[in-house]
Order: sequence, then structure tokens, then C-alpha cells
Amino acid sequence: MYDQTIVGLDVGRSAVKVAAFSNGQIFHLTFPSLVCLSIELSDENSIRAAELETVVVDGLKYFTGDTARLQGGAATSVGLSNDWTETPEYLALVLSAFKRLHCMGVTGLDSSYIVVGTPAALYGKQRDRLEELTRKAVPNADVKALSQPMGAYLSFFLAPNGVPVYERFKDAKGRKKSWAVIDVGHFTTDFLLMKEGVHIDRKSESCEGIFLAAEHLARILSAKGIDASPVDCEASLRTREIQHFGIKDVTEEVADAANFVVSKIMTKTNALLFAEAAKVDGILLAGGGAEIIHESLAKQWPHIMLLPDARMAVAEGFCRFGKAQLLKRAAAITVQQKVAVNG
Repeated sequence: MYDQTIVGLDVGRSAVKVAAFSNGQIFHLTFPSLVCLSIELSDENSIRAAELETVVVDGLKYFTGDTARLQGGAATSVGLSNDWTETPEYLALVLSAFKRLHCMGVTGLDSSYIVVGTPAALYGKQRDRLEELTRKAVPNADVKALSQPMGAYLSFFLAPNGVPVYERFKDAKGRKKSWAVIDVGHFTTDFLLMKEGVHIDRKSESCEGIFLAAEHLARILSAKGIDASPVDCEASLRTREIQHFGIKDVTEEVADAANFVVSKIMTKTNALLFAEAAKVDGILLAGGGAEIIHESLAKQWPHIMLLPDARMAVAEGFCRFGKAQLLKRAAAITVQQKVAVNG
């Protein structure tokens, strides 16, 4: 039924999230979006630990993930620009994801069906180029690019086997349902409106992401004598703790930093969805920063839904989309075979 390995690949600016399906098994993978040129290591244990997270791009070796942070001193996530996928760092993260999947036992990766994502506002401009760039890492793969909020929507609309969940498409009377999506990522917050099953282009836009909160948290902590890297602050937004001569609680500081970015996201959200919010059946909230703004949005819109495992929702939706496409392909082949036999 699924004749290819499927890889849903969400290469975010804070973390790489992967949902893969191979030989009847689902595999999930997450690692920090950190990349740096490799350095020579002398300790045998360190060399072995770094091997899994070391890749080669255009003849140069790169550390990725935690090895880049620990051994290379990488303290800033990649890609705080719209064209970052043109850089060696993007290819390094894709190659690293596939190397890690291989070590997890995923087979068929060389000829897999890969689904990758772009910010909503850049989808039309970047789709073809992103597919081309991803094929550089996996030349024999089928590559399809979708907008990132579409991935979140598909994680809700499609069942784990790739089949549409009917009651999320139509109600008991056959009325087509409408859904909005807010995907709160590191670099961008992306918006999507599916009105009666139709994608509304003018509502596919983006605004600032949660990195602004991390930057503001760094300023707040610095004023209190705590120097923290962007990577440390990104982690603190989730854990509400930071290590500074021991573990310190920074719940209040995180709340102040979150309010800074929430106000910006709320302004864009209202501009895009205010007229639509009361008319949709629900607003789906996804992304690594979803929990940070959920409470604020819920006060305004009671029908907002925080998706399960919101950080993985885009990658999961991409994987389910891949399954749906392979099911369609298999059905089309069956029809052709029946026509050939009966003809």
C-alpha cells in the first residue's frame, strides 16, 4: 500500500522535526537546528559521539545539533533570514536528519517520498526552489513542498493512515467546515485559512516568530546580571528555568518576554482573522511557540484548539500527506490494471 518510505521534514530555525514512516513503523526525531564547521577532536568517546551528528556538504565537514553546540560552541540557531535555505547549513540539517533516521533503522531513504515546508508568505516564491535544494541532499527522492501551516492542518484533517477524517470536513448535515491555522514557529508565525475546504490565498501570511521573545528574554536576563545565549533563552521559554550558578526559576521573566511577542502576533492575527474567526469551526494552534500564546488567544477565541504535540504537528501532517499521496497512487494503478484486464 505504501510503496515508499515517507519523510515529513520540518526544518525549523530552532529545531528539526521529522516524522517518518517505513515498513509499517512510524519514527519521530527532533534535534536542535545548530550547525558549525567541524573541528578536530582528540577524545575517542567524543569522536564516536560526534560521528552521528557530522555531515559533509560540498567537501566540508559540519557538526550539527548538540555536537555543534557542545564541541563547536554554536550558540545561535540557523536561518534568521528568508533565504537561509540557500546556505550549506540547510543542506547540513537535511543530511543530518537522514543520517539519524538511517541509524534509527529507517530503510528506503534514498528513494523516499519527502515532504518539506516553507513559511506561508514565501510558499509561492520558494516552493520549487526548496524542492530543488532538498533533492541535492537526497537526489533520488520524490520531494514535495507545502506551506508549514498546511502541515499543521493536515495533521488534524488526516488520520494517521493518511485517510481524511470525514467529520472534520463536513458536519452531520453535509455542510463543509472551515478552519484557520496559526503556526507559531521560531522565525515566523504562519497563518492559513481553509474555508469550506478551499485554501484562501490572501490569508496565507506570516509575521514575527518566537525568536523575538528569546531576544527579549536575553535583554531582561542581562539587566539582572545573567548572560544567556539565544539557544539558552529559546530553551528557557519552554522550561522556564535557566542555569546560572545553579538552576534558577525565570517564570516571571519568560512571561514578560512572551507578552512582548504575543502582542505582535495578536496584532497580525486580528488583522487576518478577525472577520473570519467567528465563522470558522475552529482555530488550530501549532508550532513550538503554541503553548506560549495559547492562553492569550483562548481569552479572545474560545474555539481555539491546541493541537496534540503542537511542536511536531507540521512534520506529522507532512508525513500523513505523503501517505495520502501514495494511497492515491496505489488506487490509480489499481484502476488502470482493471481497465487493462477488462479492455
